Amino acid sequence: MKDFDFVYRQYSEEESIIYEKAMKEILTHIKNGMTFNNAIDTVEVSDKNLKSLIADDALKVLIAELCYVSKIPFEELSKMLDLPLDVIRQANLEMLEDIEITLNNTFRKNERSGNA
Repeated sequence: MKDFDFVYRQYSEEESIIYEKAMKEILTHIKNGMTFNNAIDTVEVSDKNLKSLIADDALKVLIAELCYVSKIPFEELSKMLDLPLDVIRQANLEMLEDIEITLNNTFRKNERSGNA
């Protein structure tokens, strides 16, 4: 894993509403057979950075749900979403890094609080 200090973005209440709505729309479109990029293009989010974060998170959610839970191979997901396999693999690595960072931060936080 790369050594860097990653800070998760704190969403405002308005951004959280936009995020949740967009994620729901994207995942529904994909469930109904739309390709990933077409599903992303259908949601209207004026903040390009927020839309990019939403797209990244949507892909990670799909990988977690379809590849890890439903056991669909990356190659099949790539075809289903009409995305290059290397995009799926890179998103998977980023997702695993996100999980590692979250776990490490959780353990460090617990170590500091202690029970002594």
